[in-house]
Amino acid sequence: MAESKEKKTDRGTEGAAEKGDAKSLRIAIIGLIGTLLTVCGGLTGAVVSAAVTVYSVERELQQFSLDAPGRRQPLSIDTADIFISRQEAASLDPETYFVDLDGGVAIHRALSGWDDLEELTLAEHMAESGATVSPGPVSDQQVYRLRYGDPIEIQIDRQARIDGLLLPEYVAQAFEQLYGPEPWTIPYHSELIVVLYDKELDLFKSVPDVLMNTYPFSGGRVNQLMAPQDSGFIALQSSTLIENVRLNGQETTISSERWLLFTETDDAYCVVEMVFVPQSGQPLQVWEDMQAYMDSFRIVR
Repeated sequence: MAESKEKKTDRGTEGAAEKGDAKSLRIAIIGLIGTLLTVCGGLTGAVVSAAVTVYSVERELQQFSLDAPGRRQPLSIDTADIFISRQEAASLDPETYFVDLDGGVAIHRALSGWDDLEELTLAEHMAESGATVSPGPVSDQQVYRLRYGDPIEIQIDRQARIDGLLLPEYVAQAFEQLYGPEPWTIPYHSELIVVLYDKELDLFKSVPDVLMNTYPFSGGRVNQLMAPQDSGFIALQSSTLIENVRLNGQETTISSERWLLFTETDDAYCVVEMVFVPQSGQPLQVWEDMQAYMDSFRIVR
C-alpha cells in the first residue's frame, strides 16, 4: 500500500445553500462497514431480502443510478471507465489523483472545503465509532478517507430507536466507553471512505462473498441492489431510521441512506462508502463533489 500523505489540491466552487428540515435530517451514506451507523444497525435487517429491487442498467450494463427514497437525484455510477490498467493509472495527473498501484485504486484528491486524504488502518477507522477489530492482519487493512468541513453533532441516549427497536445495550456500552455517560454527543461527517481487504488473507472468496460477510452487520433496509452478471461489482442502497435523538436542542428523526460499492482489484477486495450529511447553510456543491468523487474513482487492474 502507498504510504505518502496526500495534500488537497483541486478546488470546486460553492453552490447555493440547501435548506434543512427542523424535524427530519436525511443522512446519505455510501459504503463501508465501520461507521457509527454500522454500530447502531447491529444485526437488524441483516438479510438481503425481498425488499431488494433490481433496477435497469443503461448502455449495455455500464451505466446505472441508485435512488434513495425521497431524494431529488440518485447517485449514478458509470462502470465504462471504472476499470483501468496500471499503465493508465501511472499516467494520471498526480496533481489531481492519488494512486495506490499496490492496492489497485485511484482516488480524486480533495476538492474545495474537504480535508486532506487520510490513510488509516481498519482498526483506527472503526475505533472512532466505538467498534473494535482484534489485533492482527485484519486490523491493519488499508483505509483511505476524505471528509468535508465540520461534522454535525446529535445527542443520543438509550431511548433512541433504530428501525423501530430500542438502541441495543452493547451499542450503548460502546458509546459509554467512547463518549462517557449518556446522553452521548455523536459527530457525523460528509465523507468518502475506501477500504481494501488484501486477498492474501483469504477473508473472502468473491465480491458477492464480501457483500454477504460485511453488509449484514451494518443493518438497515435494502431498497435497491445492482449486480450485473460478469460486471465485477455490486452496488446497493439501503436506509436506516434513527428516532428519539436531538439536534441543536430539538428532538428529531434521522433517516440515513447508504450507498455501497463492492468490487475487486487484482490483489484486494474493495468497499467504497460515501456519507452525505446535508446541513443548513451547507453548499449544494458538497453533493456534487460526492458525485464527482464517484465519477473519478478508478480500479486498477
